[in-house]
Amino acid sequence: MFLFTFNLIFVLIVPFYINNMRKFICLIFVSWLIMLSASGQDNYLDMRMGAGIPVKDFAENGPDDKGYAGSGFMMSFEGNMFLGKIGIVGSATYGMNYLDDVALRDDLTDHMKEEFSGIVIPPDATVQYVTTQWNNVNLMAGPVLSIPLSVFQVELRALGGVSFVMPPEWQLDISYDNSKLHAVSSGQSVKLAYLAGAGILYHASGKYGIRLGVDYIGTNTRFGVTYRYEEVNTTNSHADVTMEIPVTMFQTTLGLAYYF
Repeated sequence: MFLFTFNLIFVLIVPFYINNMRKFICLIFVSWLIMLSASGQDNYLDMRMGAGIPVKDFAENGPDDKGYAGSGFMMSFEGNMFLGKIGIVGSATYGMNYLDDVALRDDLTDHMKEEFSGIVIPPDATVQYVTTQWNNVNLMAGPVLSIPLSVFQVELRALGGVSFVMPPEWQLDISYDNSKLHAVSSGQSVKLAYLAGAGILYHASGKYGIRLGVDYIGTNTRFGVTYRYEEVNTTNSHADVTMEIPVTMFQTTLGLAYYF
């Protein structure tokens, strides 16, 4: 009844303002706010777990600032507060992504052959290789729009914040005869991050619900790599390289919501 009466008033008033575009735009904006606040979404907290699926350069292999990343695990803690259908969400997420260490090792070896020209690595060379995985922690906040559909709520949101990216640490040592090749990475970074996503929230019963989310997150990271060639009775050679890799992925999560 409220919406019918409001729409009737809206139709009667609009012709009087049609010649004044500024007032007409203001009237549309005010009516939109009233309709959004007519019925609202309950505030809730949620905890979700799922998968982080890397895309673009982050998922690719190659010597030119690629991530060698594969799918991994992620978890999220969020708080959502609403005024009508518009709200604010604060999010803290942790993610860990698999590293294609075999492809990385082969590319590191090829790069050292190019960096230190003239070396020949025999097939019986001793190889020692240690790596870790990709890790990241994201702290973000932003607006969320909730759209009711029967027993479900569809949510659209856009967040911004910071990302603490911890790139994989690797160390590769190749020893043969009186020579040794060495490659090691180090460093981590704090960068700006953004997230755009959607979710479906089902209010199961009482104070509990189920939320399914799909988000796209983007940031980048920078770290250093040192390459060194050592040979007995000769001067050692080394090269320091800074790598900057875009970190982009889709995150699919499922978890529980608690209304308050």
